[in-house]
Formats: sequence, structure tokens, C-alpha cells
Amino acid sequence: MEGRITEKLTAIVARSHSLDALLESAVALIAQELDADACSLFLLEPATSRLMLRASAGASSSERGLADAALAAAEGLAGLALTQMLPEAREGPSRSLLAVPMALRGQPIGVLVVQAAGRTPYAAADIQALFGIAAQMVGVVENARLLEALGRGEDLASPGARRYVRPDTGEEVVRGIAASPGVAIGAAVFRRAFPRGHAHAPRASDEATERARVRDAFERARNDVVSIQSSAARDLGEEHALIFASHLLMLADPALHDRVDRALSSGGTAAEAIGAALGEISDKLRATGDPYLRERVEDVDDLHGRLLGHLALQEAPASIRAQIVVSPRVAPSLIMEMKAHASRGIVAELGGETSHGVLLARSFGLPAVTGAEGVTDRVDAGDLVVVDGSQGIVVIRPTLGTLARYEEQARREDRRRTEYARFREQPATTADGTRVTLLANVAFGADIALARDNGAEGIGLYRTEFSFIVRDGFPTRDEQARIYRKAYDAFTGASITFRLLDLASDKFVSSCGPAASQGAFHGYRSIRVLFDYPHVLRDQVQGLALAAGPRPLRILVPMVTSLQELLRIQAMTARAIEGIGEGEYQRRPTFGAMIEVPGAVEIIEDLAPHVDFFSIGTNDLIQYSLVADREDARMAPARDPYHPAVLRMIRRAITAAHRAGKPVSVCGEMAARPDLAMALVALGADALSVAPAVIPELKQALASANLGRLAAGMDVVLQSRDGPALQTALACACGRPP
Repeated sequence: MEGRITEKLTAIVARSHSLDALLESAVALIAQELDADACSLFLLEPATSRLMLRASAGASSSERGLADAALAAAEGLAGLALTQMLPEAREGPSRSLLAVPMALRGQPIGVLVVQAAGRTPYAAADIQALFGIAAQMVGVVENARLLEALGRGEDLASPGARRYVRPDTGEEVVRGIAASPGVAIGAAVFRRAFPRGHAHAPRASDEATERARVRDAFERARNDVVSIQSSAARDLGEEHALIFASHLLMLADPALHDRVDRALSSGGTAAEAIGAALGEISDKLRATGDPYLRERVEDVDDLHGRLLGHLALQEAPASIRAQIVVSPRVAPSLIMEMKAHASRGIVAELGGETSHGVLLARSFGLPAVTGAEGVTDRVDAGDLVVVDGSQGIVVIRPTLGTLARYEEQARREDRRRTEYARFREQPATTADGTRVTLLANVAFGADIALARDNGAEGIGLYRTEFSFIVRDGFPTRDEQARIYRKAYDAFTGASITFRLLDLASDKFVSSCGPAASQGAFHGYRSIRVLFDYPHVLRDQVQGLALAAGPRPLRILVPMVTSLQELLRIQAMTARAIEGIGEGEYQRRPTFGAMIEVPGAVEIIEDLAPHVDFFSIGTNDLIQYSLVADREDARMAPARDPYHPAVLRMIRRAITAAHRAGKPVSVCGEMAARPDLAMALVALGADALSVAPAVIPELKQALASANLGRLAAGMDVVLQSRDGPALQTALACACGRPP
């Protein structure tokens, strides 16, 4: 039911032109889907702590008249549900009522109430269904609150126009970090950044023409977002379909159109009018006391870039399509949009090579360069751009010679991918007959399909946090069960390992409710967050157990630093499973501990009696061992996967685990590099878990490797004094020229 509701809510958001109409349509839909006589939506007013009726469907005029009065947060059925954050049911002589609270990151925002006449009391299944619907409504409601906040306050004066001087049109090269391999060539389009040249270009047409250009840009932007939502539902699951709801609501907001009209009447260009209106909105959001609304500034900036990009395209040469995204950083939601629009590549000013947005780009095969400092000051919307994600190079306005060279490089890479494809169905086996288990790291439904198509033998790391990051409200237990069940359906009988929710600085949810530190070394992340928010862990574990049903359930505990933490999370997991009650679900999961910090390496033999397997997470192990924040582009040279300390630590971890009789898998970007993948297997790793896209390439590399010879030479390799020396020694041990 939740999937059907989500799909229909998405359609309502897309066609609504006012907030009242949107909310009224939503409650009418809920009443219809739950076969209720009436449905009402109450929202909490933060300033007064009172519930206000915002929408109602099916109620008689007399009932509605009573409901229109403001309700104190502790009064009535809705108030009781809100204050206790629990469902409340009430039976009367002529009707049954059910109220469930709505929460954003654990903070109450409202209540949904349904009522039916002449029926039996609401059952547990009804309560769970309404909970799921309430979770889907959170995004719609909070985006409605955003627009209401924008409507308050005094008008701001339009900023004065600045003279724009176009830079030298010659070729420019910007160096950054090689984040996701491949070559992409296309025109620049801005997301979460502004195409500076167009924003300040002089007015070249009359007011009527500028208004027409604004209308066209708004319509194109709306079509963009509707297309993105449709693609997200198809490729990533309907649970992500409402992620861009705020964009649709803002595009239809009369107050925004009024602001743009005023700026146009004052003589501004289309770009200046849009900039003035959205700049005013951003200022109001930054000034509000609501943390959620402050965070939505990024949505406004994203919409600003989208609209200005469409204005720029009207003036760009017809032969150039906007296919290279320029942005401050690589956000997971942005990569989702790029996947939906078949964008070719991305350039970001900030970030590293192992952020989760980058990992998602790599999974989708999108070339990416991060840490390209100053790139937004050098490129204009419509400029031809080359992204070399393998070397970390961005070329702006390339010469014909440069363009020809990169086009040939792209053709060579296409030929290599075709060659890799023949290894998809083959088992991963070395030249001397050693069988290697290759598993996939996944986060979305698209990853799962690609992993299966590329011949993965199972899922070694299911990153569950992405379902939390890309939405406004936490997914419910049943919604999570539906999401996780897709992995079981795709990999029947194969091993699937689900990592518990791992919120970190690059997987930041919100400052309201569960929120990890925005900094790799603050330490408040992962299971430490779950300890403080046990209901989040409970819902996830129950969702996993229900998804597994009678099938095996492997749970991986991230960021383990002590035996006490491991035992505590296992006890919480056991209680969560016991609380499910009747039905078919997995009651006895197996547990693994993730080795991601140096301290965990030292206690593997203490942990071993309490787990069934270990997984070494190399991305964080490198970050914490070498004190090199994976999100800081300045630290890229220090994040050296060839550093001798890293491989020595991994060998020690594998040896300790095997001594205790426990298998070890290795995940992270080290395992995706052919030479390091062979080294990890030579050190004794029982399995490698990598991005689905690189599995065929690894199979080809392993097919030509003599593992016995490499294993015999690993002592010499690990005696290397630094990263470059180790890389050279490893090449020699693999039988390849350094």
C-alpha cells in the first residue's frame, strides 16, 4: 500500500498549484486508500505548540467546524498521539478513530487522524498502514511549511546589477582529485552553484520577452523535476520519489512568481529577477529559527542553478547539450538526478574520492573530479568541458586537438569495457587456479541490478543509510522491509550482508533528531548515534528480519571500537526482533563486526567469540589510520592506500581473524584497484566486496594473476618504507613492470 500511496502523492505534488489544494488532495487520497469516512491533517505550530487543522476530507460541515478550532498539543486524540509519539485509537458508539503522529528526524510535526462509522476498532495492521502513510506525508508537509515560511517577512530590495566581463575564451585546465574514472565530454550545467556569467549579463530584450523567458525556464525546470521523480521511482525505488517535492512546490508558489514579476517590472533581466527572488527566499530561510528550514537553502540554490541553466541554454549554440554538472560538492541526491537525466559527468569544487556521493557516482559509471578548486569561477553555463575522472583533470573550452585526444581516450575506454564484459558470467579465478569470491557493495535498487548483471556472487556490503539520506522522514519498518526485500529477490540463495545504519559526516541526516558529527574525527557517528536513538535501530532491525523471512540474515555492525559496544548493539538487536511478534521473520541473524579503526584491529581476538565474520572497511581505516579526512580535498595526497601501515594493519587483522576461525571480507576502494585487490587476496582475504561496475575488470585482472607467486613475495612488499616504494614492489611481485 505504501508504494501505491507514494506514487499517487508524487502525482499530486506534480499537479498541485497551491498548498491548500495539495494538502486537501493528499488527505482525500488517504481516506480513499484506507476506506475511511474522513481523514484530517493537523500540523504543530512551533511558536505556540498547538495543533492546527490544515486539511480535511470526508468530514461533515458540523464536524469540520469543530475541528477548525486550534487544539492544544496535549488535548484531544491528536494531541495525545503527538505528545506521546504513539498511535492512539478511540472507539465511540457510532465511529472508530485512529491518530498517528508525524515526525521529522524524531521531532513531532503533526498528526494524521482517520475515522470510520459503524466499523470494528482499528487493528494493528491499520495502525501500521497509517504509520507508513504518515511517513510518506512528512516530506510533503515540511515542504509546505517551507513555502509558508517564505511568505512571511518584508520584501527585500532587488540587488543592483553588476557589470559582467567574460574571461579569456582560451582552453583552461583545472586539476582536482580523480574521484570516479572515465572521460566525459559535454556542456556545463550548474547544480547548487550559479552560472555566474549569465546571472550578470546585460539585458538584451524588452520586458515582455524577458517574462516569456522566465515562464519557459520555469516550465522546463518543472518538467525536469517530474522526469527526475519518475526515474527515481523506476530506478531507485518509489521510496525516493518525493525527494524533489520542494522544487515542484516552489516552482508553483504564487509568492515566488510575484517576486520575479516585481523584479522584471523594475527593469531586471530574467536571470536577475530569478536571482533576486530566490536570493530573498534564501535570506529568509537562513534567518529563520527552524533548523529544518535553514537546511533547505540548498534546495533553493539547486533550483536557482536549474532555472539559470535553462535561461543560458536558450542562448547557447544548438549543437551543445548541457551534460557536465558543475557543483560545490557531490551530494547523493544530485547523483540521483544525474542518473535520471543521463548526465555524462560531474565536477565539484569540494570533497574527496571516497565520499558516499562519489561512491554512488562510481556505481552509476559517472566520471567525476572533486577538489577542483575555483572551477565555478572559470566556467560558464554552456561551455564545453572535458572531465577526466581517471586523472583528476578538467579541461574548460578545450581546443580541437585536446578534444580529439580525449575523444580517442573515451573510445579506448569503451573498448576496454566491452572486453571486460566477457568476464561477467565467468567465476573469478586466478591464473594458478585460486578461486576468489567477489561480492558487491550496493545502496540502491539500480546497484543491485548491476551487481547481478556483472556476475557478483552476492552482496558483501549493503549500505542501508542511503534510504535515510535521500528523504525528509525516516522510512518506516515496513517500508524498509520492502526496500531490503529487493536484494533477496535479486540474489536468491546468495549471501547478503546488511550494514546497520551508519550516519557519518558525509552521510549527514539532520540537526534535528539523530545526527552524526559533521566532521570525521568528532566520533559521534554510526552505532554511537543508534545507542541514543534506539527506536531507529529497532525499526531497521525489524525491517531486516521481516525482509529476510525464512532466509539467512547477516547483520554487519559498523565502527566497532570495543567489545562492550558490540555486545550492547547485539542485545538491542535481539530485543527488537523479539518485539516483532507473530509472523514470518528471521529470528536468529548472524553478526559481523566491521574493522574500520586501528583500535578494532587490536581487539579482533576479543571480538571473535561473539561474531560470525569480520569485514574490513578500508575507506575509514585509511582515514583514521593516516589522519586524513576523506571529505577534505586537501587531504587527498595523505589518503594513500599504498601506505605500508595500511597493508600491514590489514594483514594483522586477517591473521588474527583466521586464528580465531572467522572469515574476513574486505570492502572499500582499495579492493576495487586490481593490484591492491590481488594483494588483499594474497594476504588471505576470503572475499572482496566492491562497486558493481568494477567486478568484470577485477575478474579479468585476477585471471592473469599468479596468486601463489604474489603471496610468496608479500613479505618483501610490506617491508617497503613508503607508498610509492610499496606500489613499485607490488607491481614487481605481480609480474608487471613498475
